[in-house]
Amino acid sequence: MSRPLRIEYPGAYYHVMNRGLTGQGAVISETDYKGFLAVIEDAWRRWGIRVFSYCLMNTHYHLCLQTPHGNLQRVMRHIDGVYTQRFNRAHQRDGPLFRGRYKAILIDADVYLAAVVRYIHLNPVGAKKADDPGDYPWSSHHHYLRPRKAPSWLALREVLTGYRTLRDFHEFVLSGNEEKLLEFYSSKRRSSILADEGFISWVKGGGFSVSGEHVGYETRVLRPGISSVVKAVTEVYQVSEEEIFQGRRGKRNEARQVAMYLVRELCDMSLKEIAEVFSLGGYGSVGGACSVIERKAKSEGALRRCIERIREMSGSTFVQKKT
Repeated sequence: MSRPLRIEYPGAYYHVMNRGLTGQGAVISETDYKGFLAVIEDAWRRWGIRVFSYCLMNTHYHLCLQTPHGNLQRVMRHIDGVYTQRFNRAHQRDGPLFRGRYKAILIDADVYLAAVVRYIHLNPVGAKKADDPGDYPWSSHHHYLRPRKAPSWLALREVLTGYRTLRDFHEFVLSGNEEKLLEFYSSKRRSSILADEGFISWVKGGGFSVSGEHVGYETRVLRPGISSVVKAVTEVYQVSEEEIFQGRRGKRNEARQVAMYLVRELCDMSLKEIAEVFSLGGYGSVGGACSVIERKAKSEGALRRCIERIREMSGSTFVQKKT
């Protein structure tokens, strides 16, 4: 059987899901749950994705998100891949964690966004993990009820705009899934598009070109270039560009490592591309440098402040953009 077509374009909305290998939990401990959410936040910082809802279960996960850059495959390769690496290290195992490729359903957000969010939030209730979706700690529903405590990467406004109060949204979720939607998700020959006929015709006709008013175009403009990132690093660390681009063997160079870390995060470049820019023999060195900075930033407040200052100076405002 051929793989389902991945429909990608800037600004597309998706319901994404994946399941652990047969008979195996994909999210076991509290550390796993928190780690998965950290990987989502990392993807948000790297590519400015908008996450509308999530639900993490022991054997599978659901995400509803938008990709401003039309790069779902790259985003999900990062989320599934990085989480699998961390899970394997934590549980002393190796090999694949999920059954295969994630499943992605393209959504006509104007019609189905709120319904998909409701479907995701009701998963724990259907699995008898909670009587009320707001009681389940590893879905986004409780954040919708208390939005001030929600993480910055969770985009609540677009869904909540359609409801007069937070209680109205909660009642909408409690009202249950519509029969038509349940039939769609239970179908063995489920379509990769959840939309009305007009939207499906638009997609098949290739009607998703990017204009100057498109959200994808706006976020591209706001993404900084390498020169902006490196310039900000040199100013914060008071070093020359030569010290950033040409490392010396055996000499610790935090500024160079931070530059690689932020170029990877903000400029959407592969490890191989970054290795070429920084005159490294292989991309493994880039991954190692990024891991060092990520690990140190968790425990060193001064380093975290430096990184945040560089983000602001380089003009990386796309990660904070709200629509």
